[in-house]
Amino acid sequence: MKRYLLGIDIGTTGAKALLCGEDGSIAASAYREYGMAMPHHSWREQNAEDWWTAVTELIRTICRDREKASGITAVSFSAQGGTVVPTDGAFRPLGPARVWSDRRCTPEEVDRFRAAFPGDEIYRTTGWYISGGLPALQLAWMRDHEPEIFEKARWFLTVPDYISAKLTGRPVVDISDAGINQLTDIRKMQYDERILSWIGMEPSRLPEIRPSASEIGTILPEVAAALGLPEKVTVVTGAHDQYAVAAGAGLGESGCALIGSGTAWAVTVLTDRPHFESGASQSVSASPGKWGTVASIPSGGVCLEWFRRQLSDGTEPMAYDRINERVAEKPVGAGGLRFYPYLNGSGYPRMSKEARGALQGIDLSHDRFDIARAVMEGVSFQSDWILDSLRACYPIHTLKFSGGAAKSGIWVQILADVTGMPVRVARMPELACLGACILAGVGTQVFADVGEGYRRLSVPERVVEPIPEHNRQYRAAAEGYRAHAATLF
Repeated sequence: MKRYLLGIDIGTTGAKALLCGEDGSIAASAYREYGMAMPHHSWREQNAEDWWTAVTELIRTICRDREKASGITAVSFSAQGGTVVPTDGAFRPLGPARVWSDRRCTPEEVDRFRAAFPGDEIYRTTGWYISGGLPALQLAWMRDHEPEIFEKARWFLTVPDYISAKLTGRPVVDISDAGINQLTDIRKMQYDERILSWIGMEPSRLPEIRPSASEIGTILPEVAAALGLPEKVTVVTGAHDQYAVAAGAGLGESGCALIGSGTAWAVTVLTDRPHFESGASQSVSASPGKWGTVASIPSGGVCLEWFRRQLSDGTEPMAYDRINERVAEKPVGAGGLRFYPYLNGSGYPRMSKEARGALQGIDLSHDRFDIARAVMEGVSFQSDWILDSLRACYPIHTLKFSGGAAKSGIWVQILADVTGMPVRVARMPELACLGACILAGVGTQVFADVGEGYRRLSVPERVVEPIPEHNRQYRAAAEGYRAHAATLF
């Protein structure tokens, strides 16, 4: 019987599923959207049950083809990182999940954490700089402001371990996801006792930490039956979404960078050791023996969506195809407009939560499509700035691109023109799901390792070359972009 692998990407705005045959064939795919609540200006919440509902609906959709469903061997996940939910002993949420972009923690609360772990101690332990939106400080906030929930909760779970618990009864988090929670010493691959003590948290209330592509267990019989899955489907630890995308993109060779475009944009590079001197986030990757550097633009993907919705005036937002078509007609430089994509802080290389976005140079000659082009150029300028900063630590000679923006021919061309690098785009853009399929296969010995999984499941790429004249114009503008950005921090 032909074996199939199921990869599910559980993102910030929705979940996607991909069913791959072990021979590399794409058998089925599906998507489910869910929302985010903002009960206060700076709060960002989700209902964890929405993740579970989306996952179950995706699996049922995939399993409508009974012949293919009967061959499903394993399932694994790509997941948004840094979102935490308190649950009871049966994994029922006791309150909303606090999303990684949440800003309910006050500067004073963040400063208390920073005072307890001065300098870059948290960064060099967990791989991530202190952030009020990530689980360590969210749990401390819960301890101080919602003590009844903090005391009652049996588990504090993030997306991948919440789903693994619902499927198998075992909450397990992969190490690439564990670091962003700011509770883990990533070099020891275990919870940091000092951080847990500061929060007042016992490790027994947190998920087990395992490497990516580790077998968690089989899906509970009653759950498998309800979802239409065969018996003894294995659940395998997945990866933080950027590292799942890296696996799906075949990121492994030295000097190769990947830009993943989702709600946030992220530049990922795999290395042989952690590079804390880069100042970018560090994690154990999904590939054994490899570390990962991730530098993000927190609002990279949402900028254009935000702009698109502002034009709707309560009507259906303008189609992306229409925006892409009209942006392609606009000149390089968007008629002198510059957009700074700091709608949720600035991200790397000059990180500031207080930074705010800006549109510079607008006059009566500009229309909405000039602005849309400026948005695409601004995110591309910021990506180029990240790549230049990372080159101080290691060479980068190959650039891959994935995610929603990779579907926009004009945005890919702008990225190539701004960076001056050929951009390699997989013809199947949902590489997070593909990476999860690879990890599912490695965890069940369908593949010997991530490299073999990529070779077996990889999809063709198209290469978009930079236009030399456009690159010259953008290089001249890059210095001005970076200089003005300094005034926004």
